Amino acid sequence: MKRSHYMIVPILIGGVLLMWGWAQSSEGLRAQEHGMTTATVSLEEAIGKAKAKFPGQVLETELESEEGKAVYEIEIASAASVVTEVKVDAQSGEVLSSEIEDQDDTEQEKSEGKDTD
Repeated sequence: MKRSHYMIVPILIGGVLLMWGWAQSSEGLRAQEHGMTTATVSLEEAIGKAKAKFPGQVLETELESEEGKAVYEIEIASAASVVTEVKVDAQSGEVLSSEIEDQDDTEQEKSEGKDTD
């Protein structure tokens, strides 16, 4: 009887891992079904396009899906410590938009980063 109890735990863990993997692969398929295009522009090229318009130090980059399109979000800090979020189309390399980050948000993100260390 005790041996059967020891077998249940690995079977349950295996089942959970199997279901998690299945869910992750389904998410990827759903993104493709909704027209999520793949990035043809490299991250380096996108950073180059963004820095050409907004010179500074790159703080963070992210590849996201917006309205079924792959978009790089690039945060750049200028010499004056102004943080700008630049969105670059991952298909064409076109700079789509830019937005100056709120100073309070930047301060909060920095303090949150220190808490997790």
